[in-house]
Order: sequence, then structure tokens, then C-alpha cells
Amino acid sequence: MKKWFVLGIIFFLVIAIGWFAYFHRGQVETPTVSVTKGTIVEYAEAVGYIKPRHAITIKSQVDGTIEEIYHYEGEYVTLGTPLVKVKPTPTPADYAAAHQQVDESKAVEEAERINLERLKSEIKQGLVNKTYVDYTNTKRNYEAAKTKRILAEQKLALLDVGKTNVAGKPIANIVTSPIDGYILNRNINVGDPVLSIGSYQSSTILFSAADMKDLMFEGLVDEMDAVKVKEKMPARIKVGTMPDEMIMGTVNKVSLQSEKENMSQGGQNSNINAPFNVGFKIQITNLKFPTNLILRSGYSATAEVAIGKAENVLLLPARVIRFKGDDQYVLLPAVNKNKPQERLIKTGIADGVRVEIKSGLQLGDRVLDQPEKATTDDD
Repeated sequence: MKKWFVLGIIFFLVIAIGWFAYFHRGQVETPTVSVTKGTIVEYAEAVGYIKPRHAITIKSQVDGTIEEIYHYEGEYVTLGTPLVKVKPTPTPADYAAAHQQVDESKAVEEAERINLERLKSEIKQGLVNKTYVDYTNTKRNYEAAKTKRILAEQKLALLDVGKTNVAGKPIANIVTSPIDGYILNRNINVGDPVLSIGSYQSSTILFSAADMKDLMFEGLVDEMDAVKVKEKMPARIKVGTMPDEMIMGTVNKVSLQSEKENMSQGGQNSNINAPFNVGFKIQITNLKFPTNLILRSGYSATAEVAIGKAENVLLLPARVIRFKGDDQYVLLPAVNKNKPQERLIKTGIADGVRVEIKSGLQLGDRVLDQPEKATTDDD
């Protein structure tokens, strides 16, 4: 009898469970979220890279070919450190012309010197007064001829040995560093031709260098956010290769013209492949980061500029906000789950995850979550 009694109870439980599952199928509890209170900050995002705030290009004062290279990219150099030696390579015509100019200038100087000595002798004998016009003109011509001779010799020295002094300023074939900093790039090898700064053609860039202690972020911000970004706004930067490090800075400049417009006017743009169709250049300086963090020029980075902040306000996840024309609304739970109640609301700033609720809801109100986006950690 006990055996049949136990089997009867089991049979009854199976029937009850099946009946309950049949009549309650599909009646899954609809997830909801609550209106909370807190602080929200709205950010404008810019995509760009880290670069030195001040970078320079280094060029030669003389034409020629690269004879020796003393330092390479990645090395730290100080002001006046020799970087490269340029060997002058004048053409035969240039060399002959320089020699001819020296000879002619010497001849003219000698002729003017003889005339001046003759007039000095006549003045000493009392034949001519010191205020005589020919004397003053000859003296002036002699000084001019002497200057031309010196310049001709300096030009020949540049072609011959690659160094000279012009007006007390040394001009040499040894190119030195104009700053304290790191060599970022080297564009030449031994034997490469070099065009000087004074050349009629574009001069050769030998090196680029920069002080890597003074870095900045440069990138593009979307046109919708550009109008909200102002100088001196705080910003936070994440470098692609160091996602766990946060770098702080302040906005230094926002361009008045979009990079798309700059390109249409023939400008240069290193951010041509930026994700925004219309972007405005933004610079963030005064970067603050740990001393043990090494940043390199060209690191890709994303900057977020705080363009709005609201404290002690009502908040909801952005995913629950629905739109109908220009209106915004949420769905409230109802007795008939197939016909939830619509509630019009007004929103404020958003941070991409949460939205400020200005009107339409109270603290603690529950609204329907988006089923396809609902998460298990929501209320």
C-alpha cells in the first residue's frame, strides 16, 4: 500500500507541474529599470594622436653631400651637438666663377687703393684739401671694393672647405642641433646630396627633432561637438597602446575651419582618414601623466572633453528612451503587459550610457527596459 501511495503522490506532482507550466507559458516577467539620482558628465570625443608641442626640422647652410653622420634617430642631443658633416661639391663652373670673382675683386680693390694713396699724398703736399670730393668718393669706393673682396673670398671658402665667417657669424659644413631634445627622424644617409637653406630649390630636411617632455594631443572633433568645446576645458585622454592609463589635460585650441575645408583649399591634413566626415582640429596641452609612463610621438589616442555636468539629477539608462517624431518617451509597466503606458519626458545631457531626466518622471519610478538590450544587473 505504501508503494502505491508514494507512486500516487509522484503522479499527482507531475500532473500539477505540467498544468502550471502549460497555463503560465510565455508569461515571463518584463524587465524594468528604476529612475535614480546622481551626477552625470557629458563628453565630446576627439580621435587623434600624441605629438610634440614643438618640433623642428634641421637643414644645412651649405650645399654638398653627406660625408659623416654623428647621431641617429632616437638619440638625445643637446644644443650645439654636431649631427652631420656636409662635404661641399661645387660644380667646375661654380668653382671657376668663384675664383674669377676673387681675382676681379682683388684687382678693383688694388686700383682703388692706389687712387686713395695718390690723393693722400696730394693732401699731404697741400695740393688737395681733405674735403675734396674726389678724395671722399675714392675713400668710399676703396671700402666698398674691400668688402666685395672679403665676400668673394668667403664664398670661395664655402665652396672649397665648407666653412667661413660672414659678418662675424660662423657658417660651417658641420650641422649642429639647435635645441635640447630627441632626434625623431633622420632623412639622409652618407653620400646623399644636400640642398642648403639658401638654395633656389627646396632645401633638404636632414633631421626632425623635438623636446619630448612637452607633448600634446592633436585630433579631430565632430562638428556637433565642436560648437560646445571651449578653450581651457578639462579633458581626459586614453592612448591606444595603454588603455589602463588616464592622461589629463586642457583644451588649448579648436580650429575655426574644418579639415575638410582645409583640404578643399589645398591644405595639408594628416587626419584625412579620420572617422568624421566633417571634423575640426583640436589641441589638448598641459598633459599630466605618471613619470614612469613613456609616450612616443604618433601614438593613437582618444580624448574626451567635459562639455557639460549636472549634479544630483534624475537619471535613466539611455537605452530605455524611445522617440516619436520630436517627442521622447518611456514605457511604464501596466496590468495588461501587451499595452504598456507611454510617458512623455524631457531629457538633458547624456554621457552615452545614461541620460538626465528633466521632467516626466519621479525618483524611484520604474520604466520598461528594452528587452533586446536588457542586462541581468538591472533592477
